[in-house]
Amino acid sequence: MTMNDGFFHYQLSLYEKMNVLASLFVDPENPDDFIAGYIAHINPRQVALNTVSPVGHYDGLMAVRLTEVSTVLGEDEYSERLRRLLLLRGEEPRESLSVRAEEDLFHAMCRKAMEEDRVITLWCGESEYVGRVTELNDMRATIGALDFFGQNPAEVTLALRDIDMASLGSEDDEMFGLLSENRLPE
Repeated sequence: MTMNDGFFHYQLSLYEKMNVLASLFVDPENPDDFIAGYIAHINPRQVALNTVSPVGHYDGLMAVRLTEVSTVLGEDEYSERLRRLLLLRGEEPRESLSVRAEEDLFHAMCRKAMEEDRVITLWCGESEYVGRVTELNDMRATIGALDFFGQNPAEVTLALRDIDMASLGSEDDEMFGLLSENRLPE
């Protein structure tokens, strides 16, 4: 854990207690690319958010390794606008995540995806894998990675320690789930 990870953990823990909508910036090359949402779970290495889309709708869960975070903002004008949109629509988070004592947040998300037979997206470095979890243990997750059309699952095994981010229940995840359940005609 670096000094920044410790600071982000402290800052995000406060945001969780105060129910502040936070923005996590994960790509220093692209300052317009960030994840907005309310903190659902946090541990010293990872944070899971009930994410909010740019137009103010809940958009599933996203877990991020704190080492991937470059900046955290909260209580800024953008967050205030998203919070207001959620209130005006009367929206509540659509997803919940149960995390066992000492459980890795990526493991918890993979476990939920596997138990509910849902599509999850896992990011490792520059690679992105979308699919259903077929095997899970304390060290690794195996998913049937789907192609662009949500078809042809290919087994991919990833070490949990190599996962940088995970998403479950987002519009993209749901899109791939729908495509995979409706096979293309041969």
